[in-house]
Amino acid sequence: MASPEAPPEPAATPVAEATAPSGRLATFEHRDFRLLIVMQLASSMRQPTLFITQAWYVTTVAPDGQEVWLLGLLGALRGIAFLAYVLFGGTFADRFPRVTVLAASHAVGLISVLFVGGLLLISPVADGDGPWLWIMLLLFASFGLMTAQDQPTRTAMVRDSVPEHLLSRAITQHQMAMSFGVLAAPLAGLSIEGLGFGVTYLLAGLGHLVVLVTLRGISTRTASDPGAVRESVMTNLRAGITVLRENPVVRWTVFTNWAVTALGMSVMGILVAAWIDQILELDAAGWGFMVVTWGTGGVIASLWLSWRGDIRHMGLWFLGAGFLMGLGVVAFGLSRTVALAFFFNGVVGMAYQLILTWGVTIVQREVPNRFLGRVMGLLLLAGGLMQIAGLGVGLLARWLGLELVYPLAGVGILIYVALLTWRQVPLRRLD
Repeated sequence: MASPEAPPEPAATPVAEATAPSGRLATFEHRDFRLLIVMQLASSMRQPTLFITQAWYVTTVAPDGQEVWLLGLLGALRGIAFLAYVLFGGTFADRFPRVTVLAASHAVGLISVLFVGGLLLISPVADGDGPWLWIMLLLFASFGLMTAQDQPTRTAMVRDSVPEHLLSRAITQHQMAMSFGVLAAPLAGLSIEGLGFGVTYLLAGLGHLVVLVTLRGISTRTASDPGAVRESVMTNLRAGITVLRENPVVRWTVFTNWAVTALGMSVMGILVAAWIDQILELDAAGWGFMVVTWGTGGVIASLWLSWRGDIRHMGLWFLGAGFLMGLGVVAFGLSRTVALAFFFNGVVGMAYQLILTWGVTIVQREVPNRFLGRVMGLLLLAGGLMQIAGLGVGLLARWLGLELVYPLAGVGILIYVALLTWRQVPLRRLD
């Protein structure tokens, strides 16, 4: 739903002509989409590498008994950085050419990785001696800043890369590529064990290099909302918020993404290093292999979505994925064997992939392209909320115990989705 003052949508670019093929792989007929998939794979392999390295560093060097709340603090710092910038990141993705915005963010990200990775090559830093643990916690927060610009921009670029009738399939395939990226997780764990934190961190910089090179081939180089530069950034941002206020389907899709991600991923993402270490008694390599089960669940979900094509009653499917994630988190929290933990980790990964894919699809269908970066920024606020929730959950786990907090988070998801299904008729009836 567009703001009344908004200029008309720009004419469709040649890539959006309806004469394109319509088969399952028709999206790959478009060069920009193929390049986006390459960037998604590179970024999706970079992110778990940095995430695992940061979390395992904290788990390893933290004083005894302080690991859980320090992991929560790490998440909170990244989340604060993410939340402070993501709305502006989405605004810039509409205000300026998305290629330019993405190139700038990955150039800065590469510099950050090289600097932090270089520090981790120094023994006192790698060991967390003196003040270095606290210094590194602050430096790791730059991960949140870079992600806040990268994710809404790259996701919005899907809309520019394929015709309208291929959009749902393109979103599914773009999200599927993210699932394949977790294959880097076991390599990251093995690299930490064999090469150390510094080298592993530096290797993640290859993802930034791939994106910077690939961006040179993207053909769409105009801003989605050229008129936005005639207004202030805050006015641009308010226009995106207006879309949420006026469209209840978009509003509750965004709110659901926030709630489910904050409740579920605060334990499955932020505190999981402590669970791996204390409950399952695995090392970094073992954690890396468990992450593969998450990615496998995501790939299964994406393959099913791609095979089904456009799905009817999307609102109910979206809500059903929320129920599945809640059940998966409860089951994971009750698991005490490696096999069961790996299995239910995959179930949660599958459910979360469905939530992400359908959430992005609903937003891209409902929101005009000129506002898409801003609304994607609002949708992706969930990532920052999850990180900040990790601190609260970490403190709660220190008080109640890690074993109790996990199932409680799953029960919270189930209660939220049940109330939403009951109360929000427009989302429930969305076709």
